[in-house]
Amino acid sequence: MTAAVGHPALRLVRWAIGPITLAGLAPSGWRDLSPADKDALWASVNARR
Repeated sequence: MTAAVGHPALRLVRWAIGPITLAGLAPSGWRDLSPADKDALWASVNARR
């Protein structure tokens, strides 16, 4: 998509999805979402409707 407008992307990095960020997470790491994380994620989705 970016190449189509003359700006080829060499790599894409996702830093956040809504209020959930990768802060404090090691490369290739993962963590379970807490109930508070899930509530915040749902709230951000519902706020956009």
